[in-house]
Amino acid sequence: MNSKLLTLLALPLWLGAAHAQFFPGMVQLPRDDFKWQWGSQRDLERRSGMADFSVKGGEGSFRCDLTGRFSVSSNYSRNEIRAIEEELRMSPFFIQNAANAMYSLDQGRQIRWAELDCKKPEINDDAATRQEKEDKARERAERARERRRAREN
Repeated sequence: MNSKLLTLLALPLWLGAAHAQFFPGMVQLPRDDFKWQWGSQRDLERRSGMADFSVKGGEGSFRCDLTGRFSVSSNYSRNEIRAIEEELRMSPFFIQNAANAMYSLDQGRQIRWAELDCKKPEINDDAATRQEKEDKARERAERARERRRAREN
């Protein structure tokens, strides 16, 4: 792995952060859907050009899309960008690592814009569905108990 990628992904994770866009470190996740943005506000509003990177990932109960565009003066190659995407995609701490990486890229003026859009999936679990699931779980537990008793005898 090259040094730029290691530097980007090995940001300090020891500092508490109230808002990941401004402070690198551990991220305290919001309770509801959220959208964090980095880079130039003007470029964010115009979204000039296609995104250079796009990664889907999740952490906790959130499902997220990270998209962004590198600045013209960026010194990241296509392979380095793909390596960053792959590292983020495989991370169990997707939101934290994405926020830290975007913060670092923004501070180094490497990105024009980036956006991390995270949503919690809606759960439509009515009472009847919950009861049905509980009944099936009880039946499975009872069958397993009967099999254990049969093996013991």
